[in-house]
Amino acid sequence: MSPNAYVQWNDETRLLYGFQGEAEHEEPVFTWTYSVFEEYLGEACTPSMYNFFTEYISEEINKEELYEIQGGDYCPGRLEEEAVDAYFELPIKERIDLHMQEMKNLEAERDRASAKETAFIDAIIDDACPFDVASPIYVEYCQWCREQKEKWAKIHHDLCCQLDEETDWRGGHEEGAENDAHLNPYDPMDEY
Repeated sequence: MSPNAYVQWNDETRLLYGFQGEAEHEEPVFTWTYSVFEEYLGEACTPSMYNFFTEYISEEINKEELYEIQGGDYCPGRLEEEAVDAYFELPIKERIDLHMQEMKNLEAERDRASAKETAFIDAIIDDACPFDVASPIYVEYCQWCREQKEKWAKIHHDLCCQLDEETDWRGGHEEGAENDAHLNPYDPMDEY
């Protein structure tokens, strides 16, 4: 018997969720947040890294892990560590390409969110409202426009933050990175 649980990417929150799969419109029982991966990375997780990790999880999650999600018992571990390892096994050129593509995607999504926010602002203040003030749905329409404006303002803000985070991505190939070669990264084995 196959598990009912499934994982699903949410375009608005840009996060991966695990669902039990037992009811319509259910809440997720597990969310793969950036901090889940930062525990295995030992550094900040950028959006391009996060996207790679969550794609890996979506493709590699097994039945046992889905059953854990279904039971509400899922704990990060093997799969997340493998995702991080797989990312760093990619050639640096591929990681740079992932970063550059993510920058383009975030910029396009940010611009789309900004345009939607502006359109709803215009709809709120525009004299050309499709409904007369006496219309029974005029208030609901105005309320809906305000809610949509707030929703897209938040999405726009979140995308700007993610774009800032992605801008901070470092692959070790940047000009001047060779000057940091004398800085030894922390090695826990040095303590023994």
